[in-house]
Amino acid sequence: VELVHSATLLHDDVVDLGDQRRGAPAARVVYGNAASIFAGDWLLIEAIRRVMRARLPGLVERLLEVIDEMIVAESAQLAGRGRVSTDRGAYFRVIEGKTAALFRWAMRAGAHAAGCPAEVTDALARFGQDLGVAFQIVDDCLDFAGDTGVTGKALYTDLREGKLTLPLLFALRRDPSLRTLVADAIADDDAVPEVTRMRHRAIGARLAAAGALDEARAAANQRIARAIAALEVLPSGPAKAALVTVAEATATREK
Repeated sequence: VELVHSATLLHDDVVDLGDQRRGAPAARVVYGNAASIFAGDWLLIEAIRRVMRARLPGLVERLLEVIDEMIVAESAQLAGRGRVSTDRGAYFRVIEGKTAALFRWAMRAGAHAAGCPAEVTDALARFGQDLGVAFQIVDDCLDFAGDTGVTGKALYTDLREGKLTLPLLFALRRDPSLRTLVADAIADDDAVPEVTRMRHRAIGARLAAAGALDEARAAANQRIARAIAALEVLPSGPAKAALVTVAEATATREK
């Protein structure tokens, strides 16, 4: 899972022309785009090799399905960049594919490797799915209101890349007049930096005033509650308690 995740980050920085990753220079800046792409490709192959060595029936096939799901979701997000759409269904389809799918597979694979019964395996997969969605929603909130010194990422990165995330979708529904400002911020790549910063700050202020960040956080908390509820079939103990802790911590994470 970590190898696949790292591969996607290497590829994402090339696609998004990202210069930093968690406050450090992105690999593509240090080594170049070609090296970053090849490194990401190699990590994907190595991940598949390691899963194959586990010799667990169906596990490699499921991983390939998840990687396919991630690629389709990232492609859909790329196709939608720059369009001011308020389609929340499209947003959730993207994050379920690009983020939650890997969480889901991690939980299912662990349960499968441990020989858990189908009921437990399915419950853990549901936990991973909902946790992954919540994790991405919180990440999208941090893009508007995070502490850059903690997150290691500049604010409004998604906005600069033309991505409409859940806080912005909620804000557009609550404050339709925001649409023009968002469209201008996305469309004007040639604006002087100070104009861009002013637009971004204005959008951030309108978004907060509309209560969109609170609404997005509430949506994340609903998914976290669903994730924890899925664990009811598990026996009490340190493992279950750890999963609950991870889910609860997702709601308040700052990076």
